Amino acid sequence: MDPNQVTFDKIELRDWQREALDSWIGTGRRAIVEAVTGSGKTTLGLAAAADALSRGVRVLVIVPGTPLVEQWYRAVRTALGPIRIGRSGDGFHDELGDVDVLITTVQSGYRDTFAVPDCQILCIADEVHRYGSESFSRALRDSFTERLGLTATLERSDDGVEEKLLPFFGESIVGCDYRRARADKIIAPIRVMTVAVQFSALEFNRNQRLEDELRRERRSLIDNYGCSESSFGVFFRQVQDLAKNGDFRAARTAGRYLHAFSARRELLATCRAKLKAIEKLGAVLAGAGKTLVFSETKESARGCADALASAGVYAESMSSDDVGAERTRLLRQFDEGRITALAAPRILDEGIDVPEADVGIIAAASSSRRQMVQRIGRVIRVKPDGRPASFVILYMQSSIEDPARGAHESFLEQLLEIADEKLDVPADGAAVQLANWLGQSMETVESARSMPRLHALSAVVNGKDVIDPVRAGSVTNVLLHEAIRADPDRFDLLLSCLAILSPQQIRVIVTRFGLGGGPRRSVRETAQLLRIGARDVVRVEDESLGRLEGQDVLPIIQLLCGEA
Repeated sequence: MDPNQVTFDKIELRDWQREALDSWIGTGRRAIVEAVTGSGKTTLGLAAAADALSRGVRVLVIVPGTPLVEQWYRAVRTALGPIRIGRSGDGFHDELGDVDVLITTVQSGYRDTFAVPDCQILCIADEVHRYGSESFSRALRDSFTERLGLTATLERSDDGVEEKLLPFFGESIVGCDYRRARADKIIAPIRVMTVAVQFSALEFNRNQRLEDELRRERRSLIDNYGCSESSFGVFFRQVQDLAKNGDFRAARTAGRYLHAFSARRELLATCRAKLKAIEKLGAVLAGAGKTLVFSETKESARGCADALASAGVYAESMSSDDVGAERTRLLRQFDEGRITALAAPRILDEGIDVPEADVGIIAAASSSRRQMVQRIGRVIRVKPDGRPASFVILYMQSSIEDPARGAHESFLEQLLEIADEKLDVPADGAAVQLANWLGQSMETVESARSMPRLHALSAVVNGKDVIDPVRAGSVTNVLLHEAIRADPDRFDLLLSCLAILSPQQIRVIVTRFGLGGGPRRSVRETAQLLRIGARDVVRVEDESLGRLEGQDVLPIIQLLCGEA
């Protein structure tokens, strides 16, 4: 590599990025920079990498997972020009001694076999808060001469920041907080709605029993087994350790606490009133842009997606159970708008490049401020037309989720400090307020409830089959008309209309409507034959019929219908 070939020409820095870069250089190129999600931490890292390469210093980028390896690889390739870029982890085995920039997962970087050449190296640690653990911190080598950590929130539930990260990086620089991001118009205008929902009598009693058990076991763990009383994060880590390594009595007490903690989290995430509120919001979201729903468990994510689908939203859930290909498919379809709502537990919090969304629904509060900041960052990116980001934060009244009991702590204060509008509304008023924010009339929302698509999705969610088409109109009439299918000339003309569709769309339409001489099939039968999900059949059929209603095809369809 010729250092003279490396420039900043393709890297446009915002004011905060330039200031943070200068501050980092002023520390001797050893510091952690904090900047809220969506403000441009990767661009700052690229600028630091360009600075290093221009001085003949190699660059090592450490990331917490394989999706970020690809994101950084594409970003470096685009921004830094003709340099040698390598990857390590997930099947890649490049070494830093052979390239100018190596991007590696932390899982590869902390291994003893990871080769570090004897030269000057800039280490860029993305999502650096993740590397405060005993194992991951081994990726942070003393031989790295320059060090840049990047994070949205330098927080951990243990003492890893104080004991591992700050001693290695030296200090922390505030690069861009919410207030700076809003003032510089880096993030969208923000509207926040907190929505109180009520326990049923059975849920309320169960929540009370679980909270009583948690208080009792917590007291015992503190008094009898020396667990921390001052820091919940430290306390929880100690409880987990006791459950694995403590003596019989300590392990049993810790196990009871962890079981009750998990049961309460699941209860709060799946309360019927909360899912009902999400379904009512879905009636508005069916005609809106894209929505991200943040939950705490895989089961609650599926419940949220089902609730939205029952209201006519093309909603899916995603979890850690989804392998790379399925996860990529869901994110791609969400980016393209084919899926308009994506519900997930913590997998969306960080480490994944999530496409832009208009609405964020917090279906279950996280006890971690860092997680909440990450979640908000997925929605507050600036919109092309300047429209605001809308947040709906659902909470069970009189539970640990209730802001009146201190839920969300400083996170909610930070968000409300920059919000253009903040409302606290009851569950029965949330849909009306959201419709107002999104510029919809409730008349339009109510009229959408009669759409065949809505009933088809609702039936699929409830395990029922769907026989009738998911759209009514000229196109559907033609596809159902026996006379057209019996007339070779008109049938050939109909097939030429289908040529504008994708292969999958053609397969779904041919199968569902029995074109080509086959029988008409239900949604479930079509899903089984084509080996796709029933919700996918409804979505693809709706997309296909909508495409056939386009101005370039509809006149031919109408002609066929008139002649039949």
